[in-house]
Amino acid sequence: MIDKCEALTLRVVPFSETSHMVTWLTRDSGRLVTVVKGACRPKSLFVGQYDLYYNCEIVFYRKDRDGVHILKECCPLNPRPGFRTDWRSAAAAAYAVDLISRVSLDNHSQPELYELATRALDHLERNTPQPALLFWFELRVLAALGLSPQLDTCIRCGRLFDAPAAAPVRPRFSAHHGGLLCRDCGAAPGTGATPVTLPPDVISLLRRWQKTGEP
Repeated sequence: MIDKCEALTLRVVPFSETSHMVTWLTRDSGRLVTVVKGACRPKSLFVGQYDLYYNCEIVFYRKDRDGVHILKECCPLNPRPGFRTDWRSAAAAAYAVDLISRVSLDNHSQPELYELATRALDHLERNTPQPALLFWFELRVLAALGLSPQLDTCIRCGRLFDAPAAAPVRPRFSAHHGGLLCRDCGAAPGTGATPVTLPPDVISLLRRWQKTGEP
């Protein structure tokens, strides 16, 4: 069956002397892997049509047997040339697409991940990246996967940290539980690894990053 969609290039690796294996992220079909036959030949129609961080329109033969499809046509929509001249932006983009490649699913609609990855790459191409951007990106990836850490209330007892009596509560972050714990719950048995005490300004910043839709 022939299929057509918009896709973001996540990974390009050699498949043979003349071919590539390309991993894509799509809005409706999640992660896709295609073989690009003859891609390395000098007169190949695919030369310059795809590379890392490109958004492309692709046409491919869908194969259900082994999950590896065959690319038929490719047209670049957004090649993002800025990554060729700014190594810091390219390094941050490499981390972002590797993370997306690890958490995305094959043949599973994940439009939020696709839109997030596209927005993040657009931002990185135009701006020299700051370390905070990657923390924002990780929090947004967790939100798209339904795994956002709970930062407003204690994840065990539900105590609200923004309440007037919150000052002596001293919330601590527990990776084991996926959120903040109050002093009492953090000291209770069965909390896994020792929770980390976070300063109030760090907690406030994490909450803001978690709720904002833009880097």
